[in-house]
Order: sequence, then C-alpha cells, then structure tokens
Amino acid sequence: MRSENPPVECRIMMRFCLLLTGCLGFLCLESVRSNAAEPEKAATPLLKISARVDLGEDVGQSFGSLFELRDADGTVIAGAGFLDVYNTRFRGDRHTLQFYVKQPGTIPTAQTKRLPHPDLDTGVYLLDLNQTISAWSGYRPGALRTWNPAAGKWIDTPEPPTGPVGSGDGMQRVGTGVLTFSSNRAAYNGRIILGPPAEGRYYNFYYAQGFLCFYHGKRSEQGGFTKVVACPWKPSDGGAVDLSQAVSIDCKFVGATPFAWGQYRNELLTVSNWGGVYVFDGNKWRTILEASDKSSYQVYSMLNFRDRLLLAQYPAGELFEYTGGTEIRQLSGWPPRLPGVSPSAREAQTLAIYRGDLFVGVWPWAELWRYDADADRWSSEGRMFSHPELTDQTVHPYEAEAVQHKLVLNHWGQRITGLVPLGGALMVSTSSKGTYPWSDQYTFLTDAQRREYGAVLAFEMPGNLAAQLKWKDQPLELEFCIEPGRLVIRQDGQEIGATAFAATEVERLQQARVVWGEGVFGKLKGTVQGTRE
Repeated sequence: MRSENPPVECRIMMRFCLLLTGCLGFLCLESVRSNAAEPEKAATPLLKISARVDLGEDVGQSFGSLFELRDADGTVIAGAGFLDVYNTRFRGDRHTLQFYVKQPGTIPTAQTKRLPHPDLDTGVYLLDLNQTISAWSGYRPGALRTWNPAAGKWIDTPEPPTGPVGSGDGMQRVGTGVLTFSSNRAAYNGRIILGPPAEGRYYNFYYAQGFLCFYHGKRSEQGGFTKVVACPWKPSDGGAVDLSQAVSIDCKFVGATPFAWGQYRNELLTVSNWGGVYVFDGNKWRTILEASDKSSYQVYSMLNFRDRLLLAQYPAGELFEYTGGTEIRQLSGWPPRLPGVSPSAREAQTLAIYRGDLFVGVWPWAELWRYDADADRWSSEGRMFSHPELTDQTVHPYEAEAVQHKLVLNHWGQRITGLVPLGGALMVSTSSKGTYPWSDQYTFLTDAQRREYGAVLAFEMPGNLAAQLKWKDQPLELEFCIEPGRLVIRQDGQEIGATAFAATEVERLQQARVVWGEGVFGKLKGTVQGTRE
C-alpha cells in the first residue's frame, strides 16, 4: 500500500477558488436528500436551542462541539458542532455545522441512493467546500467534476490556468477567505503567500492553529532530502509566509509523503507513508514513532473525536488514538470486521461524524461501520459494493482476475474514499486500489458492477443536518430547532439549512439538559452562551 512516488505536481489558483465559491454557490443537496420546503412562516418549534458563539480568530483550529443534549440517564440525544477530518486526499470543510437528533432505543433506518456515475475511471475522492461536493480522479491530472443536484448530474470543473488539481491539494476556508494549496505554492484569496522553493518542491499543505505546514522534498543523485515544515502565518498578518520563522524536522526517508494530517489540543500531527509520526507543539517538532522500511504503517485519515485524535491505520484496519505524550495507542476491535473476510492487510481509510456517531470506511471490502459511543456498540452499515461475495480464501476481491490481467494482486480491492456530511445525507465515494482507467478487456465485471467503482452514494439516516456557516469576525447568533416535520439551523435569524425529520419522544427532548462546549466533535475552542426553549 506504500506509495514511494511523490504526489502529482500541480497548482490551484484563485480562478478555481472563485468557481467553487461563486458560480457553483447555487448548488445544494435538495435532489439528494428529502428536505422539507421552507414554510412561509416559521412553525412553532418543539425545541429551540439558541447560542451566541464566539469562535475567536479563525487560524485553522478544530472548532469542536457547541453543545450536547442529555437525558436524565446521561444519554446523548442531540448535539451540534464542527467536524474536523482529513481523509487521505483532502481536508473537510471546517465551516460545515452539524445538528443531530438521536432517538435512543430505536434502530436507525438507513437509505442509500446511488448518484449517476461521475465517469472518472475506477476511483474518485471527494473534495467538499460550501456544502458542495466534487469528485476527483488522480489518474487523469486535474480531473474534477462537481455534483449539480438541480440538474441531477455531474458537471466538469474547468482546470485553472496554472495547472490541475492534485492529491493533497485543495482549498480550506479560513475566516472570510479561502486558502488555496497547490504543489510549490499557497495563496490566500488569490494572493500568493508562499511561492516555490529555491530547490525541491513543497507539497501536501495543512493549515492549523496559525501554522502553515507542508512537506519539502528534493531527490538527487546524492540522495536529496525530505522534511516536514511549520511556518507561523495568519490572515490578519496581511503578508506572505516568513520562511525565516520556519521550524522543520527531517524525515528518515527521502520521498516521504503523508496521507493525512490532524491536530490534538495545541499540537499538530502528521504520519509519513513510511510510518514516521511527527508532532509539532508550536515551538518544535518531535518524532514519536520512527519511520521504517521493514514493515508497513500508514495512516489514511485523522479525526477529532471527543477527547482524542483518531487515526485510521493500515495494515491493522483499526483505529489508533493520540491523547498527547509519546504514544499512539491501537484500539482493538475499532472497528470490527465482517464475518467471512480475511484479517490481513486491512485498511481503515475514511472517518466521519454523522448523526452524532462515528463512521469508518474499511478496505478491501468497502465496509461501512458506525460506532454509538453511548451504547459502546459498533454496527455494520453493510458494504458499498454488491459484489463479489465475501470470502476469506483471498485477502482482496478479484485476485485471480487481477493476476490474469497482469495487474497487482490487490488492484480490485474496494475502498471507501470519502465520507462527507452534506445536508441530510452522508456522501460516500468508492475506488479500486487506485483511480485507474477502465478497460473493456475486464469482462469479468458487468457494466453495472464496474460502475460501483468510482461511484458516489448518498447514505442517509433520519436526524442529521449539515449546513454552511457564514463566517463573521464577531460572535455568531445561532438557532437549532426541531420543528414539526423538520430540523432547522438559523444564523442571525436566517435559515441556513433544513431537512425533513419526524421527532418522537418530544417530552424527553424538552426535559433534557444542555451541556455547553462539550460533545462528540471535541471540546469547544471558543466561548458559548445559550438558552433552550
């Protein structure tokens, strides 16, 4: 699974940023989810929680949880907060605000709708910004298609004039602006804040807690170098990154690259494809696990979950946790595996929080698992492929067919590459091992079967609403309402999201107590004052 080649060189500039934030701003999820139409007059809410929130200056931090609603037994039955996750290729939109309601004691019903195929070969990854999703394929440099729910189809996203979108690139909302990353450079609202280096290249950027981080590498006949760099920078500084203030650490192997970044409290964390784990505390880097060429250790996703940072790992196929210090601890059985599949070479690849539960996507059988923290219970949400039948006689699907076509043995392994909360749904993307082109010689798959690779699905359970926050550099006035037939989020009196929801046990909700600043998304970084009606 290790990738020894550096990521594709590319550039994403302001024109692309304007495209997604502007002319695609009309895109919403109404054709994917079952939304109730906004009434002419707001209905009397069954429950309303109002919050005045001050998140401070946006410097890439993990915002965390706004509140939890807990019943008399302490069971969480509702909550709100901000998901912070980095899934393999792209970091999720940190300005997405989720509001969820759970109905304990009931088994949630899930519906999965398969969207039209993006037609980007056998694999895609999801890039989300402003509650809009785009499917990205690495095989065709720059291939990016954006979902238009109003038209019910994918539309081509024009390549920016300076180059294609590549792995580890993308965009990140910071305050009222957008950071744009590309190989060798970073820009804020179209203004270059970090240009190409004098030697080598910059890649796999990450901005958090006021530091712009990236890998800096160079290959040469003398061996070259690869290091991880952190540079202090804030939008309010008004200038470029000052490289004289950079702090770096050398990687053990030239060509090291990360698949994910994360943050825990005041620390930033990255893991190279050789298994080197590096932590930055705001002053210096330290290595808490040495890289090795003797065994595999890759991390494909990181997510803040309550009081810990979770890491999705290969080859255990389980989650690890970081809670500070010098150790990353494996969580045995997080998640389990489906009966009848091999325990070898498993990869926990994607993470999300949806409906107040933790979701994990696992290779090589595209298993989707859900963890209910209150019940301390894992539940299988099935596979995102209908074929082939499960077996432990091979580690990966279609190994014999891969050998027949002179492909690597795990070529047809099945990945869940993206988990994005969008409106009322959790959007799921799939891939083969890589984002390869399709060949008609692969006759062992029907057309319907092969289109399960590189697909996007809308997975939906009742009780979750994701909406786009409208950032202001001042306290935000938010309302979270359960109204007859729907969930609603309002900001400054304006509705920013709604989805259909039939509430039960209303009295239980109305009698529950609010716990501010804590929850499944982690502790709040900021202050909140609120009321419940």
